[in-house]
Amino acid sequence: MKNIKKNQVMNTGPNSKLLKEYKSQLIELNIEQFEAGIGLILGDAYIRSRDEGKTYCMQFEWKNKAYMDHVCLLYDQWVLSPPHKKERVNHLGNLVITWGAQTFKHQAFNKLANLFIVNNKKTIPNNLVENYLTPMSTAYWFMDDGGKWDYNKNSTNKSIVLNTQSFTFEEVEYLVKGLRNKFQLNCYVKINKNKPIIYIDSMSYTIFYNLIKPYLIPQMMYKTPNTISSETFLK
Repeated sequence: MKNIKKNQVMNTGPNSKLLKEYKSQLIELNIEQFEAGIGLILGDAYIRSRDEGKTYCMQFEWKNKAYMDHVCLLYDQWVLSPPHKKERVNHLGNLVITWGAQTFKHQAFNKLANLFIVNNKKTIPNNLVENYLTPMSTAYWFMDDGGKWDYNKNSTNKSIVLNTQSFTFEEVEYLVKGLRNKFQLNCYVKINKNKPIIYIDSMSYTIFYNLIKPYLIPQMMYKTPNTISSETFLK
């Protein structure tokens, strides 16, 4: 079979023979795509099927264009269209701009779906962290849906929060238990607007930062406590 390049199928129709041949060349996600995918799905990324679970695709939407470009490059062979700009007016009357992108559907994403999807709903299985979460996964989880506990400019608080409001309290307890056991992080569940979030105490910040540092991109360093600057990261 001839080796078909991505640029050859960029403008083809969804049912084109060339596109089908291109997809058939791809077998599975590489290890970086799989590990990052776990973190992204723990965050705001969606993994969905349009054919009753035969194949899945990943869908992304973020405000940070640099982060979107980075993730699309990570999944380069699976993403055929560049990120598209979305504009909406929120309930305060302010314009909100986000960027959206998605992979095409493929059986390669089923391995991720099997970890998270039950009855077409994103769920968290017990022991997900212990069995599958890696430092790389954790970094993408943080970049996607984590941040500083205290964004006050002069704050010295190094506590971290992971926004897990879309999961049940029991599921977030699974995650906390795993983070404690696997990475020895001092963390626990907090309630924010009646929804569970994960709070990582400042005493564990050095452990957490060293865990994710190799995978953080400079454009997302603003999410880390300002006691560690982007200049330090780039050294």
